[in-house]
Amino acid sequence: MARHIDRDGVMRHLQERGVECRPYFAPIHLQPFYREQFGYKEGDFPAAEDVGRRSIALPFFNSITEEQIDYVVTALKEAVYRCRC
Repeated sequence: MARHIDRDGVMRHLQERGVECRPYFAPIHLQPFYREQFGYKEGDFPAAEDVGRRSIALPFFNSITEEQIDYVVTALKEAVYRCRC
């Protein structure tokens, strides 16, 4: 049986380690334009919404160093391990 991972707990751990992160974007059908133009609402695409609730935006930019990547990966592994339910 798969374990649940507390996304907010993972983000708190990363932020405590100095890794900027945030919830990733809401699924496209929940963006204001699509809600207004097409009438989409929560529940219309449950799989996309589930993924959206579990996703985290991690640092990425064109000048990120290997050392920074290693730091983020190590912090993320620790966070995921600590935040499993």
